[in-house]
Amino acid sequence: MKSLTTFLLVLATLASFGQVKEKPSITVTGVARVTVTPDLGVLNISVAEIQPKMGDAIKALGDKSNYYNALLKKMGFNEKDIRTTRFAVVKNKVYKDNEYQDSGYIASQNIRLAFSYDQKTLQKIVSEFSKSEKPIDFSFEFELSEQLKQKVQTQIIDYAVKDGNEKAMGIAKAAGLKLAAIKEITYGAWGRDSGLELVEKQHRYAASVAATDAFQTFNFTPEDLVFRDALTIIWVVE
Repeated sequence: MKSLTTFLLVLATLASFGQVKEKPSITVTGVARVTVTPDLGVLNISVAEIQPKMGDAIKALGDKSNYYNALLKKMGFNEKDIRTTRFAVVKNKVYKDNEYQDSGYIASQNIRLAFSYDQKTLQKIVSEFSKSEKPIDFSFEFELSEQLKQKVQTQIIDYAVKDGNEKAMGIAKAAGLKLAAIKEITYGAWGRDSGLELVEKQHRYAASVAATDAFQTFNFTPEDLVFRDALTIIWVVE
């Protein structure tokens, strides 16, 4: 009988706990946008060679790439900052007699150089390319350095938290409630992984320079980039 009484007491206790209502809460999403001017310029040089034999195409590509690398090093850029990307060798297909026929091989790659952006450096690159013995197909784009990216990340989180708190206070006031404490903060939104999202893409500036081209007055500035981020805040209310 004593055991039965104890068992019933435990059940009653569990039932009473189950009847305790969870404190009401307000869930808001804090959103922030930050506009920032890029501090890195990125030079991309497209290199390609077509030769009857694969080996000859690869060798010609290497020779041309070495020429461009030497030109960049002559301008004072560090060799370790000059990277090769997107290397590929494919058959060269030519449309002839109503069909595509093999006509040698195309070897291609991209030379990438990131540098601290300023007009003087950009002007120097274009000026030297305009004097090149070989034609150069190249483009510029602009990015954030890791240091600036971290600064923007910290700033945008601060803005997002403030935005979320202001929304929560506005909702609580309108509903006649009082904010008690933050229960939970979840970083990230937009149905994606957490982190900055670039909502306005970098603009690419392309040019093809031969030795006879006059690019001495070549000049432009990078457009600002717009990033956004978000987080969810749950407030306990009274």
